[in-house]
Amino acid sequence: MRSLLTAVGVGMLAFLALAQSQPSPLGLVPQPVPGLSVAIWMEKPQYYVGETARFFVYLSQPAYVYVFGIEPTGHIRLIFPNYYSQNPWRPAGTHVFPDGNYVFRVQPPSGTETLQVVACLQPLPVPLGTQNDPYPLLGPDPQSGRAQVLGLLPEASCMCCATAWTTFQILPAQVGYPCPPCWIGPCPPCYGVWPGMCWYYNPASGSWQVVMGECPKPGWCWCLGADGKWHFQISICFGDCK
Repeated sequence: MRSLLTAVGVGMLAFLALAQSQPSPLGLVPQPVPGLSVAIWMEKPQYYVGETARFFVYLSQPAYVYVFGIEPTGHIRLIFPNYYSQNPWRPAGTHVFPDGNYVFRVQPPSGTETLQVVACLQPLPVPLGTQNDPYPLLGPDPQSGRAQVLGLLPEASCMCCATAWTTFQILPAQVGYPCPPCWIGPCPPCYGVWPGMCWYYNPASGSWQVVMGECPKPGWCWCLGADGKWHFQISICFGDCK
């Protein structure tokens, strides 16, 4: 395991050097910060629409981490921090995202998507999103999105940040599934669940979330079975639900 981590670390440094030799996708030109470097890479180079994705960020020292997604359309979203994970501060080392009880679901359109990470020694005033828009769009078009990102950063003379980026390919979905039925309670979302996964409705928060396996208590679930059909589950709690 140690030799694998060493190899990964060497690869990250080489990747970081290559990324910094190319123009920043977001037009960011941070001033070099002694001892601060950052790298970002995907779990794999391509994903089909509907798949869940993971990415990794390496920090040479503790910093505030911000990850922006540049969609194939050119629109820019704040991927991290987000509504589900609002603390951008991370210690030195390698971190995996998503970092909590949520998923990154690959959405259309197909094409090349870029993730750019910005690591800073001071926090940035970024929007954290909402339950309905957990990864906020930073502008209705690429130009305004880029302008908003630049507006979040401090003056160039005091921009104590480092940046890096990576790309991956989004491919059209291989298999399509019908939307879940909608005959009880609020309608579950019509995307993002694959066989073995469920949409769970939590009546306490009034929101849907993706879960694996047994339906949590209390609440109800629409689960997509291996047969490609939706199955309804309901979990009732008597007394203490903990």
